[in-house]
Formats: sequence, structure tokens, C-alpha cells
Amino acid sequence: MTTTSINKYPPLLDPERIKFIKKIESKKCVFDALTELLIKGQKEVTKHEVFDALIEREKLGNTSIGNGIAVPKAHLPITNLRAAILVVKKGLYLGAADKQATTIFLALLIPDNQRDQYSMMLSTLNQKLILNGIPENVITSKNSDLLSKYFENLLYDDLQTLMSETETNTEINSNDSIRTSTPSTPDREDE
Repeated sequence: MTTTSINKYPPLLDPERIKFIKKIESKKCVFDALTELLIKGQKEVTKHEVFDALIEREKLGNTSIGNGIAVPKAHLPITNLRAAILVVKKGLYLGAADKQATTIFLALLIPDNQRDQYSMMLSTLNQKLILNGIPENVITSKNSDLLSKYFENLLYDDLQTLMSETETNTEINSNDSIRTSTPSTPDREDE
């Protein structure tokens, strides 16, 4: 029997999809930069599709969540969740409730056919970011690997929870009885 493991998912935030810059001129420039990062290493969607989807989502409402963080996202016909981060030393004022300039843009591409599946994870991630922000040393290090690991831990923690709640493995044994186990529960032989 094969078990579902979080390890079967590709990295959500490859360090090459993280960029540190001193300043940026406008929100459009932010979305241009995020689009460039999000399309790296994939061929499922075009640059134009990613950019348009991010802009369309932003038109529905500001994605700045506070603590200097924005989480723009788009739903597209892709296989796996993808993330990119743009860190801007001199942020933009985007109308966040806490009136802080936005310096960290965490962009997410969500598989169109898995909107509901990722909804709870994104809500939890936003809450963590609103309550805790991001450690200053992680940002000031300008270390893409460190920032990638930090966000992978946040995202995978939520994804692991999501998977354990929504996905079970089913095996039919020789007696035609069904046995289920969550990915974190080891399989046991029926007696």
C-alpha cells in the first residue's frame, strides 16, 4: 500500500523564486516582479496569465494583511501550489489596516481545481503572519535559503494539517473490509 506523504509535493518556495530589492516604484512593478518569479521553472501557465490573474484578484480587494506583508494570490490551471517572495527594503503604502508600508510580498499560485482544499491553509497562514509577522533576522539576512525554509515550514505545517484532515488512504484487505489510516498513522495488520 502506498501512503500519502507531504514529501510527494514539490517545494512550494524554491529559493530562486525569492528576490530582495531596495525599492520598487508601484504596485504594477510588484506584480511584474512576482510574475517573473512565479513562472520560473514551470510551463503550465504563461507570464501573461499569471500577471492578469494576480491583477484581477487584487481588483477584488487589497491583499495587504498588515505587519508589512501582502499575500497576493491567483487560481490557475496548474498542478501544484507555487509561491514566490519579493522583499522590498523601502516598501509601498497599500492601504493596510495597520497603515504600515508593505515590504514583503508572498505570492501564491493555487491550483484552480483545489480552491476549497487550500482555503483553510491560506486562512491559517494569514493569521500566523498577522499575529507573528516575520522575524527581522530572517528578512535582514537577505538569505533566500533561510527565507525559503521559514516559509516552507509555515506552509508545510498548514499543508500537513490540511492533508491529514482531508485525505485518507484506503486499503481493501482480503476480507473485503475497508481500513483507513491518516498519513501520520502507521498501518497495522488487521487481526
